[in-house]
Amino acid sequence: MLALGFLLFVAASLAVMAAVTWVFARVVEAKNPPVSPPVGRFVDVGPTRLHLVDLAPQTPPIGEAPAVLLLHGANVQLADMRLSLGDRLARRLRVIVPDRPGQGFSGEGGPVVSDPGHQVALIRTAVEALGAKKLIVVGHSLGGLIALRYVLDELPSVAGLVLINPTTHPRPGGLPWYQKAAEVVFGPLMIWTVLLPASLPMLDRLSARLFRPETPPPGWAARTGLALGLTPRRFHASMREYSDLRDHLTAIAPRYPDITVPTVIVLGEADPVVPPAIHGEVLAKVLPHGRVVRLPGAGHMAHHLHGEAIAAEIERLAGLGPA
Repeated sequence: MLALGFLLFVAASLAVMAAVTWVFARVVEAKNPPVSPPVGRFVDVGPTRLHLVDLAPQTPPIGEAPAVLLLHGANVQLADMRLSLGDRLARRLRVIVPDRPGQGFSGEGGPVVSDPGHQVALIRTAVEALGAKKLIVVGHSLGGLIALRYVLDELPSVAGLVLINPTTHPRPGGLPWYQKAAEVVFGPLMIWTVLLPASLPMLDRLSARLFRPETPPPGWAARTGLALGLTPRRFHASMREYSDLRDHLTAIAPRYPDITVPTVIVLGEADPVVPPAIHGEVLAKVLPHGRVVRLPGAGHMAHHLHGEAIAAEIERLAGLGPA
């Protein structure tokens, strides 16, 4: 009887936490300015819809210039790239910033949301629906992997590639112990019950870990809607990306020498999240037209604290001179 009573108590507690999480998630989705309610437009891409913003240039360039496609990393959504680079670049260029499939307010489009090829197919359909032709593709962190796959799958439409602290190669020796532990700890039960309520008071600490050794800009978590990435649907999609990441990196890495477009790899030399020594520096050695820009002392979120320098590299690839 004691065992049965304990099990009933646990089941009731989990049910209460699931209900609390559901309520918290609805509040975050509905009242999390400036990112929610959704601030962009929805584009039908077949099996689902993608949410994106399409920023027209304030001062259109003379002649034809490519549009810029900004692809955010894991556990965030389009506001991260818009805040850091999008609005700055939209002074002179058209900028398209989607919520990647499964994140923000974009649907997953099927059970294979972790597959970079699947994400590229959905994003490409959205870009075509907007009438964009030539692109400068920019990816940060895990978004760098999606950007690499975009170039490999859609080479004729890409004029240039910019990668910011990109995830490019499987980690030698496999995942570190804490990532393996995370796959167990953050299983579906935790994701749908306690993760969101437990994480909301820790947003500043989570931000500090992402930016280390640098300091996050004031209000970064609120301004980019970090809490939205911790809601169950989105965090579950992120965990699937992490779980399948090694296999996808192993499969794509031999194809990197096929990338022939001009490429800039921006590396925060102090990035502890995606160490350049096993990612970006390795990639640079195999790209026929790659150039490395190293930022001494910069961490993983370099696009926020070194945005002007990175934006200048993107504008250079787009054929623009200094502003």
